[in-house]
Amino acid sequence: MIKPANITYLIGSLDRGGAEGQVTELLRRLDRTRFQPRLILFEPGARERVAGLVEDVFSLDVPQEPANAFWRRSYRALKVFMRLCGHLRRNRPDILHAHLPASCILGLPAGRLCGIPVLIGSRRSLTSAYREADWIYSASDRLITHCCHFMVGNADAVSRELVEIDGLAIDKVGTIHNGVDTVRFRPERSAFWRAHYGWKDDEVVFGMVANFFGYKRHVDFVEAAAILRRRFPLARFVMVGQDRGELPVVRAAIAGSGLSDFIQVAPSTSRPEDLYAAMDVLVSCSDSEGFSNVILEAMASGKPVIATSAGGNTEAVVEGSTGFLVPCRSPWALVKAAERLLEDRALRELMGRNGRQRAEEHFSVL
Repeated sequence: MIKPANITYLIGSLDRGGAEGQVTELLRRLDRTRFQPRLILFEPGARERVAGLVEDVFSLDVPQEPANAFWRRSYRALKVFMRLCGHLRRNRPDILHAHLPASCILGLPAGRLCGIPVLIGSRRSLTSAYREADWIYSASDRLITHCCHFMVGNADAVSRELVEIDGLAIDKVGTIHNGVDTVRFRPERSAFWRAHYGWKDDEVVFGMVANFFGYKRHVDFVEAAAILRRRFPLARFVMVGQDRGELPVVRAAIAGSGLSDFIQVAPSTSRPEDLYAAMDVLVSCSDSEGFSNVILEAMASGKPVIATSAGGNTEAVVEGSTGFLVPCRSPWALVKAAERLLEDRALRELMGRNGRQRAEEHFSVL
């Protein structure tokens, strides 16, 4: 028998997020007759997410430092790089697969230095999500892609950037769309969330599930909600995600719009399927997206989607069939799409059924 190839996955953490969830699903469904997985994390937390899925989990134990302490960040990166090289030399994986920019920036050159036979990098978002914020980080990310043997984009839009912006050869880039568990996420009605927030059966709930980064444009959701609330008293709104620096701005916008009683803000949940089951429409306002797990989960849950025409959103949402695509940074376009769904329950249900069918046929991991 052929010995399974040792594949080591490198990712910052297993904290709740789209890429982290996809790595977890990958570990769960990997063919063990062909691959023997290992996992390297920057941070030691959340190992319970892969309990029983992978035996060898190594943490680089990266300490947290202030984002503006450049010399500390550089010194920390050097220490982590050396520790990673030591681990790779001791374990000698056949394949190293790095996920997200920080893992690629450190992992791919470490793999080259240690002579790992196959190096794969994954990019999960458009570069506009982070390149303007930190030019050193973004320049490093662009250069490091040339260290790998192959780069995977989770959307055609991401793969095009790898060719057009990073300058990779077309034969070194491929697209593998994210997948969704269509058993966990399925059409049903949840009484818990609606009862918890006092949403009545005739009220229409618009939900946004996204960590609070600026590029996710929660402020556009709030502005659209303010307009909708004046026209449709039965409209309700919820935003769920972890704070990544933008939450105070969003809370101020909610208070300034007089929407504190109508927009609920909740932290991330370990059971997002219950949230989708309670909402009526998913809204994604992002300036930048790769291939949104949230959109897939909502579609699998039988919910219509309103999304900006950013990145892979246009590859997931079928305009007029599973939802509506609108321009970025256009609250009025969000309002126009939302009004159509508010006024037409039959349309909401039809788009929900279409979305479920599309998720099952094209994006199911089962």
